Amino acid sequence: MSVTDEIARTIQEHPERGAIETVDGVLSYREFGERVEAFVARVEALTAPGEFIGIEATRTSGSVVALVGALRAGRPFVFIDPRDSEASNKTKVTSLGVNRVATSTAPSHPPELVPTPTEWGGGGAGARHLRAPAALAPHRGGIGYAIHTSGSTGQPKCVLVRAEPLARMVQDHVRTLEVNHRSRTLQFARLTFDGCITEILWTLTAGACLVVLGEEALSPGTVLRTTLERFGITHLKTTPFALTATEPTDAMSLEHVLNGGGACRQSVVRKWSSVAAFHNAYGTTETTVCNLLSGALHPDDCTESVPLGAMVGDCGYDILPLPEQAGDGPSGSRATRGELIITGESVAIGYLTERGLDAFVDDDGNRFYRTGDIVEHREGQLFFVERLDRQLKVRGYRLDPGEIESAACRLGGVVEAAVTAESHEDTGDSPVDALVCYYQGTVSPRTLRAHLEDVLDAYKVPSVIHQVETLRYTRNGKVDRDALGASRHSSSHPGGSVTPEERVLDVVRRLTGVDDVSLDDNFFDVGGDSASAVVLVNKLKDLGWMDVGVRDVLRAENLKDLVDQLRDQGV
Repeated sequence: MSVTDEIARTIQEHPERGAIETVDGVLSYREFGERVEAFVARVEALTAPGEFIGIEATRTSGSVVALVGALRAGRPFVFIDPRDSEASNKTKVTSLGVNRVATSTAPSHPPELVPTPTEWGGGGAGARHLRAPAALAPHRGGIGYAIHTSGSTGQPKCVLVRAEPLARMVQDHVRTLEVNHRSRTLQFARLTFDGCITEILWTLTAGACLVVLGEEALSPGTVLRTTLERFGITHLKTTPFALTATEPTDAMSLEHVLNGGGACRQSVVRKWSSVAAFHNAYGTTETTVCNLLSGALHPDDCTESVPLGAMVGDCGYDILPLPEQAGDGPSGSRATRGELIITGESVAIGYLTERGLDAFVDDDGNRFYRTGDIVEHREGQLFFVERLDRQLKVRGYRLDPGEIESAACRLGGVVEAAVTAESHEDTGDSPVDALVCYYQGTVSPRTLRAHLEDVLDAYKVPSVIHQVETLRYTRNGKVDRDALGASRHSSSHPGGSVTPEERVLDVVRRLTGVDDVSLDDNFFDVGGDSASAVVLVNKLKDLGWMDVGVRDVLRAENLKDLVDQLRDQGV
């Protein structure tokens, strides 16, 4: 049974239940069904079978009606956000042949199907008709929607996803999350992100109520907390950032909370599992939304890292060993580490490119997608490690920053961590010679360093451990590592140091991230290494100690001893 068949069954059996709630009121399943049928009739009259329609990505009941109506009519859809650039939207429209767009003028109004605006590449009210590329013809009738990746490679890609695998994936969510007619789901994900599809469909196939609000009601922190309380939300799927920034309260009605869109940290599990069943989810845009979903997690089962869960939907997986790690996992463990490969019917059709269709199949024609994500399989479970393209090489060692971040988050008091490779020097031509760990939490950099030295190989311990009040995030909810690096350099230029002791302490603090460095500390005990020792020497020469050398740093019992040597040499 398809997802639209499930929704039709719910409409027939429970017509007076609330289907969608907005700030304007509640739309019953009967009213929702009537609007879907009216939209289907309009779509079938104005478009051809298999023709793409656009849906304006506004948070309204009309957008949800249009999504369900498009699936019901067998018309693939693509969400178009008016806030995105005209160039981006024009690419979507012209590449897919979108001649009609569903729009909603108010949160509770039914959708209207209008000609695609000319500024998006459409013909407006004129006679111009866009044609879909020939590459779509073999898949006409099978495509559910197109979604564009966030463009981590610099150029967003258009993914064509089939409609049929949605049913099993949604059913698995309904069962695991215990969705029923009393459930209330907050529609949190942006409509241009495929996470919105699970929120919408697990709710409407189970006869639950979907709460659709404007983004002003979804800001992580006190705003989101108030929304969860006020609207009696029982089911929430959101990002690591939102879960970190928002505090649960006794006034909430939450029953199930899901982490999605990024690595889940132990602190998040501890916090939210105290008020609801907490789940971790994993999926990639190039498949049918979600591939892995955990059962309810307990903090005691997530001390090392947080498992990704069991497969959902019609898919399987393989792990492709990394060249340098074929065989045993890291440090001789019984783990298998490698790139995650998704197989099965849930794998999308492929990328639509200017050259045609780049299908997701292997040499034998089987559905096959290389995710680019490094995972580890141990003790019967999968764990996320890092993006393959985020592996770092520092001082000759290839590192997975996600492994170090996860290790940092094992320490109680660490909420989140982000590891980058940077230069000790704030100049454009400086070599990348420092592994830097930014973290949000209550423990000191010294405590975190001692913990990492206990649980990681020495070459994986960051040179700089820098505590921040909050991590910075991008519009997509990802940690903004570039902004973190810029903030560290911009705040690392002290002024007013007059004594030799203060000058040395200033430099060492900048090189290690340890703000309470004292003269009794040994440079290497607080994070100094061979690379930062060279930088230290260069900085000291800039301050006037022209005869200082690396040997002076190596021989100094502590920083006081080093200062005494410098004082003997003169300033």
